[in-house]
Amino acid sequence: MPDDRYITIANKKDLNEGGLLKVEHNGKQIVLSMINGKIYAIDSICSHEGGPLEEGTLDGYEIECPWHGSRFDVRTGEVTNPPADTPQSIYEVKMEANDILISKTAAQGENEVKPEVSVGRGTSAFELRLLEKKKVEGTDMMSFTFSKKNEQEGANNNNNKSMDYTAGQYAYFDIGGVSNDPKGPVRHFTIASSPTEDFIMISTRIRDTPYKKRLSSLEQGIKVKVRGPEGKFVLHTDHSKPAVFLSGGIGVTPFRSMIKHSTDKQLPIKIIMFDSNRDEANILYKEEFDEWLKANENLDIIYTISEEGQSSSPANEWKGERGRISKEMLTRYLSNEDLGNSIYYTCGPPGMIKAMQTLLQDLQISKERIKIEEFTGY
Repeated sequence: MPDDRYITIANKKDLNEGGLLKVEHNGKQIVLSMINGKIYAIDSICSHEGGPLEEGTLDGYEIECPWHGSRFDVRTGEVTNPPADTPQSIYEVKMEANDILISKTAAQGENEVKPEVSVGRGTSAFELRLLEKKKVEGTDMMSFTFSKKNEQEGANNNNNKSMDYTAGQYAYFDIGGVSNDPKGPVRHFTIASSPTEDFIMISTRIRDTPYKKRLSSLEQGIKVKVRGPEGKFVLHTDHSKPAVFLSGGIGVTPFRSMIKHSTDKQLPIKIIMFDSNRDEANILYKEEFDEWLKANENLDIIYTISEEGQSSSPANEWKGERGRISKEMLTRYLSNEDLGNSIYYTCGPPGMIKAMQTLLQDLQISKERIKIEEFTGY
């Protein structure tokens, strides 16, 4: 009797010893490898920045991504060399005559080391339609709003669903038409919208790169391929512990998702966000944040600007803080109880992340109470 837990994916004659073969099942891209006569199956899209592992190299039991050199053990999916820090999913393989069969769902490797998984319901492939794009006046930032429902042609009942994720997670966006970009044709972006909203939104700074130029020129109605969700930069579940968000520039995107979700669900968690920007014009989502402050008694936001720059108000009318986030600023707004009991989330460019780590260490905040998400600005 056929085992319906497996599906025939390829023929053994198509795969050579030491070779790689890309296959696809139910929207999932998988790469097969043969080592010492045994076949292994692992997700083919690198968990770092979406590189194609099938175009990489096989060294022993390790597969290396051709984009940035991340390596994974094909037996367990675990990362053996950075910059990737998230394991790949793997699949059980069995043979029937010359047919290669793989499990329909991810499985443990032969060493029984279960890869750590991201929060959420696992990585899936979607096609989402661009509904709107909006430039933030006076800045180099743009926001893109997509449909939440999978619009992939021929999608079956299992695929034809809305994208499900946890506030703070990210996804990979393959927008097509990108060539000669040194970082490759795919980027990952934090999902700035909340799971409670009926759309998927991302926001980013537009740079002079092939990918960002293509992104900024996308026309309304176009469909893009999205893989996700992934990531563990999500709000803690012990609501007795306050959350302190330390945001720099475009790094505010995961905090929009978390704040909107907490406000809509009226979660009983205290949230204090310090939002640092060059000037008032660069405070992304400020109008929305100010509205949510009225609706969420557990929310407090401290805006601070480091330069005069463009502002919707005269310089002498700016009511927020000035300067970068500092120890003095934190101790002025956080009670001793908040300082000692909070979970700290910091998101922004590398320089800002390093500064916040030093600041929190100076405040004797343990590493276990610090969560980090770094935006490299590619």
